[in-house]
Amino acid sequence: MKRGILNLLLVAGMLLQGARAQATVYTGSLGPELTYTLDSGTGHLVIEGRGAMTSDELCYYPKRDYVRTISFPEGMTSVCANAFHGCYNLQSFTLPDSVTSIGAYAFQECTTLKSCDLGKGIKTIGSQAFSRCTALQKVRWSDCLESIGMWAFYNCTSLGDTLFFPKTLKTIGSEAFHSENYNSSSKVMVWEVIHMNDFIKYESDVPGECHFEYIIFGDSVEYIPARLCHYMYNDSICLPQTVKAIGERAFASCSRLQKVNIPEGVMSIGTGAFAGSKNLKQLVLPDGLKEIPEQLCYNCSALDSVRLPEGIKVIPQKAFQNCTALHSIHLPNSITNIGNSAFAHCMLDTLVLPTSLTVLGDGVFNKLEDHASPKHLVLNDKLIATGMHTFANWTELQTITIGRNVAILGQNCFWYDSLVTDITCYATQPPLIYDATFEKVPDSARLHVPAASVNAYKSAQYWSRFRIVAMIDTASVQPAVAVDATGTTANFTWPAVEGTTYYTLVLWADEERTEKMCTLTFNAAGQLVEINFSNHAPARQAQYATDSFSFRYSGLAEGTEYWFTMTATDEDENELYSSSGSFRTKGENGTTTGIDEVQSDKVQCTKVLRDGKLYIMHGGTMYDVQGKRIQ
Repeated sequence: MKRGILNLLLVAGMLLQGARAQATVYTGSLGPELTYTLDSGTGHLVIEGRGAMTSDELCYYPKRDYVRTISFPEGMTSVCANAFHGCYNLQSFTLPDSVTSIGAYAFQECTTLKSCDLGKGIKTIGSQAFSRCTALQKVRWSDCLESIGMWAFYNCTSLGDTLFFPKTLKTIGSEAFHSENYNSSSKVMVWEVIHMNDFIKYESDVPGECHFEYIIFGDSVEYIPARLCHYMYNDSICLPQTVKAIGERAFASCSRLQKVNIPEGVMSIGTGAFAGSKNLKQLVLPDGLKEIPEQLCYNCSALDSVRLPEGIKVIPQKAFQNCTALHSIHLPNSITNIGNSAFAHCMLDTLVLPTSLTVLGDGVFNKLEDHASPKHLVLNDKLIATGMHTFANWTELQTITIGRNVAILGQNCFWYDSLVTDITCYATQPPLIYDATFEKVPDSARLHVPAASVNAYKSAQYWSRFRIVAMIDTASVQPAVAVDATGTTANFTWPAVEGTTYYTLVLWADEERTEKMCTLTFNAAGQLVEINFSNHAPARQAQYATDSFSFRYSGLAEGTEYWFTMTATDEDENELYSSSGSFRTKGENGTTTGIDEVQSDKVQCTKVLRDGKLYIMHGGTMYDVQGKRIQ
């Protein structure tokens, strides 16, 4: 037995000696001051010397097949392109702190590489440096990393659950972390980068995409680069207060994103920042923002709530196009221009245009045929021109009021607005219109114009087809009260009236206005100062001041019609403005009638004296001064 064991040991020793005899030791140069020794038997590669690696000698067969472990010298400063390309037996390595760069393709297709320590000195990682390292799970990033090249970690499908990017990072190339069969279910990126340049793009404009389940932003981030979160899977985003700017399409096409907070310090947002995020529901833009970018929320089909900052002057083209869940929006009274298709195909069923507005572009409020629309439209005195198809397909529109300075109404401006019964135009000279400006608006619609301008309208091309009626009162037009009603709440928006001391809003439960529900009193700044309910004591609540005011009233019954009156009075309690109307809250089927009738002694056109009493004629219907319908 002992002799048998001895014989086996002898055979094993002979085999080992044979293997060692067959092992080859490779030597060579990797740079001016770098040499290497590779033992094919152990697979250990030893690099000695200092300075930059300039030769990719090791990437050729058979040498690269043998490499299993690597010893790098302190004093080496770079890893050259293709240096260890295809070393499929390499499982891990640690770079010395002296290495500052990794070249393109340096570790590409090292398919068994599981972890790597990049040391403390790496500033740049070249294009496809770790591409197709399918087993790579863990990367220790350098604290001074500045650049990651295009496709650097392409198809690294096992890359760890969390990536921490250092604050020093400045650039990430296109699709640096893209994978063909990417499973992002557990990927988290912690974004500590203070200010990174926008992503590199190919000539074909392919965006730099980062696919992660969730992105966490650190407390010192100042800039969100363009396309950072393209196809991100966050359902919400919390940006730190340090953020000052958001790049182009930074959060575009984030399919799960529902809510995002934008800090007050953000001063600029890039084009299409949230475009295509189809589940985004709420967006609050900071007060310090002076400009809204083009296509900001283009194709955000779930967006139902937007707060625009006071002070913005322009809403650019396609900013909210195809936001088909958007039923109402408060437009600040600083806006002078709304660009082409800015709200095209939105579901706006209430709309108050700001008194500051001067120009409306093409298709701004163009609707799809089956979308609800407001019943009443007021174009204010500062408005000069509208584009083509601006209010097209407003299938529920009944009355149009046109301010005194409107000079041009574009082709197909009111295309297919077939329920219009009354048009009131305060312009003394007929505005320029085209053959299809009022396409499908009935010839039977009444056109109310200043008495001295009747003949001018009768002889004006395309105006003469309407039933022209002279106005008795030609006071300046002001917007009326708008109501946006939901299941149990109603949001009232009304204009600021010069010289007002108090605004009084009265809510009624019946058309005859005998069942008063409450009286709300606001001061000249739009702040709520008193609420009187039936059998309830007054209450007080603060409200911010703007050039137009808004108040939300809750506790209404679903599917129910209500009536209201709004009056503005001066310090001597003289009435300056009055508006009345009705609205219906949404019922179980989710529908609402919107505002039934709205009239004002300044907004609407004709005052009539009958039997010594003053009445208001609006849209062919007569009201008394309290807003009660007479006929």
